[in-house]
Amino acid sequence: MARTRKPKPWQPTIGGLAHYASRYSGLSRGCPVRVLAEAIGGRMRVEIIGHAGHPVRITVKTSYLFPMPPSLFDGMP
Repeated sequence: MARTRKPKPWQPTIGGLAHYASRYSGLSRGCPVRVLAEAIGGRMRVEIIGHAGHPVRITVKTSYLFPMPPSLFDGMP
């Protein structure tokens, strides 16, 4: 009987966009973030738009970052 391998979890790319969703954070309203760098302990340094509309840099767990959902304009010529 052959073993099936688990697919590798999605890894955000540095400089790319990701969807941040954490049930514990006040900034978590399912917002897009820009991934800036890898941090220690399974975390990533990201930039997010704060409450005053200014960019804020925070460190979040990689497990709370997901691929961006499809956009309305994806696939258009």
